[in-house]
Amino acid sequence: LLESRKYDYVVDAIDTLSPKVYLISHCIRLGLNVVSSLGAGGKLDPSQIRVADISETYNCKLGRMMRRYLGKLGIEQGVKVVFSPETVPESAMRIEEGLNKKSVVGTISYMPPAFGCFIASVVINDLLKDN
Repeated sequence: LLESRKYDYVVDAIDTLSPKVYLISHCIRLGLNVVSSLGAGGKLDPSQIRVADISETYNCKLGRMMRRYLGKLGIEQGVKVVFSPETVPESAMRIEEGLNKKSVVGTISYMPPAFGCFIASVVINDLLKDN
């Protein structure tokens, strides 16, 4: 699908690690602009949302796992991400031994749209720079 068309930008908002890494690695391989939304679960403070390279993320479990899996594919930097370094209290996590997830962290209603606004800003600003 990614090879069949010309995309100005790819936005990753996948919650499951394997397809997320697969999409990002293919975008990098094809030279496509990509921005990835990391974990908003358990986060409450939108003022802590950041845009950074994947190599600069911290206090983000999904970011740590992505760095590990992308690193195995030779990708250690060059992926823009939106993340929050806010610490998630252990009490916010529910352990669940599901097929693709070991734990579930609830997400407050306003955080995904806040992450989305940051992602939109990245895409719009990058496209304006290119023109």
